[in-house]
Amino acid sequence: SNAYNIYCDESRVENSDARHMAIGAIIIPRQYKTRIVSQIKALKKEHNFFQEIKWNKVGKKYYSFYKKLILFFVQNDLLSFRGIIVDKKKIQYDIYHHNDSELAFFKFYYLLLKDKLKDDVQYYIYLDRKPTRDKNRARALKKFLDSYLLYHKPKSSIKHLQAYDSHENVLIQLADFFTGLIGYINNETESKNLKFQLAKFLETKAKISLTKTTSLTESKINLLKWRPKL
Repeated sequence: SNAYNIYCDESRVENSDARHMAIGAIIIPRQYKTRIVSQIKALKKEHNFFQEIKWNKVGKKYYSFYKKLILFFVQNDLLSFRGIIVDKKKIQYDIYHHNDSELAFFKFYYLLLKDKLKDDVQYYIYLDRKPTRDKNRARALKKFLDSYLLYHKPKSSIKHLQAYDSHENVLIQLADFFTGLIGYINNETESKNLKFQLAKFLETKAKISLTKTTSLTESKINLLKWRPKL
């Protein structure tokens, strides 16, 4: 396939005391979307889970479901994840972002996506809908990604980039879950907490650290722990 869908979400951005925020994306070959969605829905039905998949709703009642969801991701070669972890205390809003935290956030979205775009591929990007002060943020993100592709990977293109409500899209919900998990383990240290145990479970099964930058060639879980250039 030369077409991919990318589903994005974020965790601990503005309305949080957490030091690190995370932005993440689930990436799948476009032709397999229906199959993957059906498999996730079947997994939900198996565990009598009839609500939206969200990291902030993880609890003891559906703990086994979320472990199965992690195994489903790890064992499915069609699914991959790209994430960026940002130390909010190191963002120089005044110098680089015109004192606009929303602008800074979408710049990190750009960093999240651009290095994982391949040549000779068509992309369809789905953002989780969030209220923004500037309604043109998503359009501007596409414009800058288009420019990057034009100069670096001219055979590729972004056919679609738009924000959607997560309750209507199970793959945006999947991005919410894994992005929330990445944000959690980069902020919390309570090892007896169920959420922390889920994060460590993913580390064990994927054989990867979720608190460090991976190689850019890492295909399953690809992480960038952002540091400002000095």
